[in-house]
Parts: sequence; C-alpha cells; structure tokens
Amino acid sequence: MKNLFFYVLCLGVVLTSCSSDDDSSGFAEVTYKLIEVNTDNPMDLNGDNIANRNETLETDCYGSSRIVLESITGGYNFTSEFGYLDTGSEVQSTCGGETKNASYQLSDSSLVFTYEDGSTQTFEVDGDQLKVSDEWTFFEGELTKKVELVYQKQ
Repeated sequence: MKNLFFYVLCLGVVLTSCSSDDDSSGFAEVTYKLIEVNTDNPMDLNGDNIANRNETLETDCYGSSRIVLESITGGYNFTSEFGYLDTGSEVQSTCGGETKNASYQLSDSSLVFTYEDGSTQTFEVDGDQLKVSDEWTFFEGELTKKVELVYQKQ
C-alpha cells in the first residue's frame, strides 16, 4: 500500500511539473510595417519622371509607419509618418506624423480598431498582410484621395 501511495504521489508531481507554462498574459507583440500606399492615380512625387500608384516608391515619409499590437487585451499603438501636399499642389519634402491608440479585435479574417472617439477602422487580414481602403482629405475637404494601405507582418 505504501508503494501504491508513493507511485500516485510521484505521478501527481510529474503531471504538475509537466503542465503548460504558457501564460496568456505573456502575449508577444506583433508588428506590421507599411509596405504599400496605393492610390487611384499614379503620381511622381520625387521628380524622377516616373509616376507610381504606390507612394512608398515616391517618398521616404512612410518609412517608419507601422502597427504594433501590444497585447491581446491592452490595445495597440499605431505610428504613422506621411507626406502631405501644401496649399499649392506642390509636394513638400517634410513629413508629418501621428501616433494613435485604440483597442482591437483580431480574427482570422479581420482586425478592427476602436479609437478613443468611438470610431472604428477594419483591416482585412490576408495571410501575413493587413489591408485597408481609406479616403484622405486635404485642404479642409477640398481635395480627397482614395488609398489602399498594405502592411506586412514582421
């Protein structure tokens, strides 16, 4: 009987020590880097006489744009730098930037951000890429541009 008790005790210790050490709070952040800013109309922003629909080929202003999913429950940080047009239609070499925070819901097919003001933005999940169509407004609404943003998981 002592041997049976000893074997049961050992089995309990082994099963306890082999349990999963995974902790749901140990979520590793996921970063997506902006790789394409596709517009309806090709533009030559860098003056090389080659117009591209993908503005990342025309300016370095998007170079640090990324989405970082920091935790499953905590929200995310979104950092973006972008080029912009001046009030004359001349392209400026200066880049603007912004950081946004929001909560998110991630599924196999979509990533939905809910911003602090209650607005939402839905990205399509396509393998290791995130895609979203958007409309950018300039000059107090006088100029709009439709864009497709494509982010690549790093």
